[in-house]
This record gives sequence, C-alpha cells and structure tokens, in this order.
Amino acid sequence: MSIWEPQKIQIGGRMVRPYTMTRGRSGVAMPLVALEALVAATPLGLRMRHRFKWESAEIIKLSRRETAVIELAAILEVPVGVVRVLVVDLRGRGAVTITDPPAALAGAAEGQIELLQKVLDGIKSL
Repeated sequence: MSIWEPQKIQIGGRMVRPYTMTRGRSGVAMPLVALEALVAATPLGLRMRHRFKWESAEIIKLSRRETAVIELAAILEVPVGVVRVLVVDLRGRGAVTITDPPAALAGAAEGQIELLQKVLDGIKSL
C-alpha cells in the first residue's frame, strides 16, 4: 500500500474510508473534544439509535455508561478524529452528552507533558 492511497478501515466485514463516516468533515470547524472527555448516551439517543449509521449507533450503544472518546476510538478501531466528529454530531441531535474532563485533570496532563519532555530531553542528551 502506498502512502498516497486513501486509508480504509474494516468495520463489520466492510471496508470504509474514514472520511465517509464523517461525510468528508475533518472536525476542524467543530469545537475540540478532549480525548478523555466522557460520552454518555441519553434516553433519547437510546430510543433512536436504530436511525443512525453503524458507527454512530455503536457509539450510542457503547456509551450506555460514560466512556472516554479515546476509548470509543480504540473499541471501534477508527481514528479518534472520526469519533470526535461523530460524537459532536450525536450531541447536536440530543443522542449523547459530552462531559469535559475536570480542570484538575487537564492541569495534571500538562504536568505529565512537562515530565515527558524532560525525559525526552534526557534521552536525547545521552
């Protein structure tokens, strides 16, 4: 496979290009959803799950309990950018809620990034 060939993902026995799942949208014009943001299906979403395409319906099914965006991407084996676009769409239709991580977690993540940067700098100096 060439780097110039479009990526395809196997979903439920079918090969799908990621941009077809999002109807060509990359999510750039959408609000950024954190990787650790929690997605939860609403009662409305559970009732109308059958109206959505496979990927969106699976997100609703998996989100009966709060599930992180990154975890949804891993379980569905699709790029996290695709999941971000789909969950924002689902929120717009009242099918899910998205809870941003607490600010304390965001601060902790920044501290971890600083620590990882120091580790990387140390490795480079070897």
